[in-house]
Amino acid sequence: MGLFTKKTSELETLEAKQGKLQEKAQELQTKISKIQTGLAIAETNLLVDETAANKKQIDKFKVAIEKTQKELEAVQAEISEVSSQIGAINQAEKQAKIDEAAKAYEERVYLAHKRRKFEMKVEELVSRLYGRTGMADAQELQRMAGLKYGEYFDASNPEHARLSEAANKASASGISKAEKEFNELVAKIEAFIELN
Repeated sequence: MGLFTKKTSELETLEAKQGKLQEKAQELQTKISKIQTGLAIAETNLLVDETAANKKQIDKFKVAIEKTQKELEAVQAEISEVSSQIGAINQAEKQAKIDEAAKAYEERVYLAHKRRKFEMKVEELVSRLYGRTGMADAQELQRMAGLKYGEYFDASNPEHARLSEAANKASASGISKAEKEFNELVAKIEAFIELN
């Protein structure tokens, strides 16, 4: 931000200088025109009266034109230099804007690609998970109770109650642990794909 402010200030200074130089160049061109008009009159006077004074007057006008022309050329060279500096600043600002826009585009491409890769991986994982997401059962605890596949604990049986309570605690703990890890993973994923 500071660089742009500095360049803008420098640009304004150069543009003001360019304006003053162009005014000066215009004044010098007007001066040359007036001196040329005087020279034409002096040359006409010389045609009428070939005196040393008239010849001297013509020489004076020619010297004044030459001196003013050199001054004009110096001002025009300075205008050219200032214009070149203005052009360089404008080009630098244009390049900075291009670079900024390209960086913003790079960030959008980066995010879109990251999200697309994630989406493709999720689709693959969902496909691989198919048929593996059923509920778990407490086979070992059920076997300890003498139960077969598809049979359930009998709440009135004290031995079953202990095994059922252990199964319920284990189930709640497993769900709690999975929920915690899942929420942490989702938070990381959302941060990664910038959805939070």
